[in-house]
Amino acid sequence: LDKPVLDYLPGFRMHDDYVTRHLTVRDLLCHRSGLPRHDAVWYGSEDSREELFQKLRYLAPNRGFREVFQYQNLMYMTAGYLAGQLAHSSWEERVKTRIFQPLEMNRANFSIGAMQKDPDHAKPYNKEGDQVKRMDFRNIDAIGPAGSVNASVEEMCHWLIAQLNGGKYEGAEIVSAASLAESHTPVIPVAGPLSGYLAFDNNGSPITYGLGWFISTHKGRPAIQHGGNIDGFSAMVAFLPQDSVGVVVLTNLNGTMLPAVIRNYIFDKMLGETVRDWNGEMLAMIRKMEEQQEGQEEEEDLKRVKGTQPSHKLAAYGGTYSHPAYGDITISPKGDSLYFSYHTLEVALGHYHYDVFAGKSPLIGPVKVAFHTNIDGDVSRLSTVMEPALDAIIFERKAEEEAFTEAELDAFTGEYLIMGAQKLTVSRKGGELQMTVPGQPTYTLEYYKGLEFKLKGLNGYSALFQKAGSGKVSGLVMIQPNGQFKGEKVE
Repeated sequence: LDKPVLDYLPGFRMHDDYVTRHLTVRDLLCHRSGLPRHDAVWYGSEDSREELFQKLRYLAPNRGFREVFQYQNLMYMTAGYLAGQLAHSSWEERVKTRIFQPLEMNRANFSIGAMQKDPDHAKPYNKEGDQVKRMDFRNIDAIGPAGSVNASVEEMCHWLIAQLNGGKYEGAEIVSAASLAESHTPVIPVAGPLSGYLAFDNNGSPITYGLGWFISTHKGRPAIQHGGNIDGFSAMVAFLPQDSVGVVVLTNLNGTMLPAVIRNYIFDKMLGETVRDWNGEMLAMIRKMEEQQEGQEEEEDLKRVKGTQPSHKLAAYGGTYSHPAYGDITISPKGDSLYFSYHTLEVALGHYHYDVFAGKSPLIGPVKVAFHTNIDGDVSRLSTVMEPALDAIIFERKAEEEAFTEAELDAFTGEYLIMGAQKLTVSRKGGELQMTVPGQPTYTLEYYKGLEFKLKGLNGYSALFQKAGSGKVSGLVMIQPNGQFKGEKVE
């Protein structure tokens, strides 16, 4: 557990070289990498587990390494990926053979596809206003080790029995007693509103995290637990080790706090304690949070600068913008709106102020995007908050897809005389244009937009071709940091 991940996975890279070399398996399992959640990287993405693993190097931290507890699903994915690689297999196969089979969890599986083949499977729901509506299943195969197990309450109780019985089930050792005890031992404190919000603890005692478990108390008794949420489902697994009491609560409602309420109610009943009004307390807490959220939205509206206009026509904002970890955001102008598309999410954006556009998704809430113009007057990037613990993340605009056939590219080839003195040659090599200037290396021309091509590897240099009234290419303008230089095509 205390060896660097890099010893097991040579391709492992984090944002910081020191963290890359020193982060251990224990660090993965107790959420102290320094990274905030960064959930938008994987949520709704079509990336494979390997592709997500390779993107870790581009994720910025917001806290120091081993400084604080910050829940991080990608770190648990990495732990599962590591387990699979060491076994020359997969995390799924390891869990199936080492956990499911000896625990007789015969219906348990790892995907929504397998889940839906079970004739007695739950369907996901979401609360929208005062209505509860069906929602789509969410495929989380790639991030699987962080929480893709689907199982029944009955079979999850087999896992609980092993937790309460020193790692044994029906006399067979599933996990060694030493390993189990280590996973139940506090490693790092859990601070902030998380503890109150999820009602992990109700006795004022410190909340800590072990290896995959929150460790707290229920009315003074040691309590070990973990919840989980994904689209349409909320779960809670909890037990009181000194009292041999455990509970599993599975619900098919998105983001509900009901599992924590039921957990506490059952604990009170099983222990013969006075039953508190857990439901009333939770509802009061939720109402308070909703009021705070409404206040934040009103406060946000106060920041809006009225009477401003976008600096470009809507069409100029359209395109694909990319980040090495978060992937692509596509902006599509439609009517008087811009449509923001990211993974499976699409949100209509209206003008907010200046070059900022805003909208709201029923799934993730407010979305706000700021567009940025470069020195040439082109919209070259956008910024938007993808991780609440960090500043807005920059997405660079990708070059438009080249729409020229090889025959059409041939129309640009030939010799050009710049300012009546400097001769340069444009040729085609396969599906690319190349430019040769005497005394200089040959440059590849990368399509940018319209009739403009950038010189690959030379920032600020591009060739803007020009056409005559006949439609033929008649010249070009070399755009450089020190000026623009016009050239005629030599026929």
